[in-house]
Amino acid sequence: MLSNERHPVSNMPASAPLPRAESTISEMAVIPDPEILSVSYPGSDFYPAEFIDSLEKSIQRVITEHTSGALILVSVSNLAMIINAYGHDTSEIVIHELMKRIEALLSPEDTVQRLQREQLGIILTNSYPEDTATIAQRIHNTIQNFGRDNFATAALYIIGAIGSVNFPLETTSAHDALDKAYVAVNSLQSTPHRTFEMTRREADQCRQQMGLANYLFKAFKENRLRLAYQPIIKSKTGEVVHYEALLRLVGQTGKISSAGALIPVAEKMGLIDIIDTMVLEMVVAELRHSPNVTLAFNVSNLTTENPAWLEAISEAVKETPHIAPRLIVEITETAVHRDLRRTAFFVASLQSLGCQVALDDFGSGYTSFRQLKALSVDMVKIDGVFVKDLAQNADNRFFVKTLLDFAQGFGLQTVAEFVETGEITKILLEMGVDYMQGYYFGKPANHRAWLNEGEYKSE
Repeated sequence: MLSNERHPVSNMPASAPLPRAESTISEMAVIPDPEILSVSYPGSDFYPAEFIDSLEKSIQRVITEHTSGALILVSVSNLAMIINAYGHDTSEIVIHELMKRIEALLSPEDTVQRLQREQLGIILTNSYPEDTATIAQRIHNTIQNFGRDNFATAALYIIGAIGSVNFPLETTSAHDALDKAYVAVNSLQSTPHRTFEMTRREADQCRQQMGLANYLFKAFKENRLRLAYQPIIKSKTGEVVHYEALLRLVGQTGKISSAGALIPVAEKMGLIDIIDTMVLEMVVAELRHSPNVTLAFNVSNLTTENPAWLEAISEAVKETPHIAPRLIVEITETAVHRDLRRTAFFVASLQSLGCQVALDDFGSGYTSFRQLKALSVDMVKIDGVFVKDLAQNADNRFFVKTLLDFAQGFGLQTVAEFVETGEITKILLEMGVDYMQGYYFGKPANHRAWLNEGEYKSE
């Protein structure tokens, strides 16, 4: 976990290299090349010209007649699965049969045509938004019931996505309509019928996420990612037993901030592989340089399914075997629920190298008896959400005690996160927790406390 950090900004050590100017998300906006904008619209390369022409005529007609129409795109999301299971011929029969069934739902003046391998286009020539919603729902019902008719094979099932845009309310050209319907059908919305109007709410979020991904990748390329270290202390003695390495991003003015908020973006935008590999390399380098320190660090749920990352840590341990016992990899409960078998393999692979594995955010996902037994992790970290108000919340005290008893029943070491006060510390000591981590014992620091005679200086 990225610890209970409330003050993520501090001054960067003067020795670190800094770029010249501060970048902002707004500065990262893509500026289109005029030459690119002047070329012909690429939709003609992807969609049949006759369909585009028909759509354009329909749009102009409703504008002239002051009526309304709509474009609906239907995507068969699992067509590749159908091809893989039953072959090309069956998939073609499925698409053509689906077109026939959809056509039966439409008025004679409406059009349905196959636009791409898995995509159908439907032009509704006299349809207001409420009419479009009705037709889309009927199409959804047709898709849902498709497999029940035992067509082609009893096991066949279609997964479909439906996106729509109304004209001239939301668009006045064929190319723009196709763009907006495409955005709708690929929307983040979980509803069967996704309208372009729904996607307006996602636009700012999409821009922000792509800007943040660009910001993170630029920081990676410019070597502006660092580690901060927060101590974990042994409850019985108060001594520091190891540190958690937390990812930091150095801004171009020299300020350091937590990179925790960027991790979900990195996962979504395909950057998490390089981020987690880079963190591994930084931790390994630190362990090689400091033979008396033990470091823990968190990996993404996606990394637990990445064989290349396992290969990288395996090579590092083979090169310097003495780092293995001092390396603790933290995984989250959500990784367990994604795929228990893969996560158990990931844990066993790390333990076979001599590394330790901790289950982070324990309690947030309600890991079962069977799951915890299957994982065989070395320690669990109690989710700080339940720890930070232990002194005031009797329910959380009961829950944390139950989690501790549950984990200790398996012989696992326990760590409590978000320990911020002496009162919470006392409660946890009485409960029998093995280790504690939080601001009461030290904030994440940008320097290596173990290189300064063991003295720890917080930010």
